[in-house]
Amino acid sequence: MRQLEAVAAATTQLAQNEQWKPHQEPKPRYRLNDRLGLEVLDQIVARYEAGEPTTALAAEFGVAKSSLLRLLEVRGIAMRNQRLTSDQKQQILQLRKQGTAIRAIAARVGCSYGTTQAFLKVQSDPTSR
Repeated sequence: MRQLEAVAAATTQLAQNEQWKPHQEPKPRYRLNDRLGLEVLDQIVARYEAGEPTTALAAEFGVAKSSLLRLLEVRGIAMRNQRLTSDQKQQILQLRKQGTAIRAIAARVGCSYGTTQAFLKVQSDPTSR
């Protein structure tokens, strides 16, 4: 009983203190629908369908690329497969023959590390095609 009275007294004292505000700040919103709003989400979808890359959209709106991809999937939007152009393929092979690191090749060609690595792996192992 004494513990309860002590807790009640401490709570009353804290409540009277001007700096203490119990649970008055709103919790942050985590769902994209809540954070961005439906109008912004529609705008993102329209811009993706117009050809803007997901990485640029995710960076601009401050969301993870995976969240943006999930949003597009939930809305039934067909994903674009961005394949390497023949010029990019030739440039990758040429740079690799010169001994350039994969990460540097990817940055120079304008694609991801994983895409560059996968392309080089397929080129070195013709049975995996």
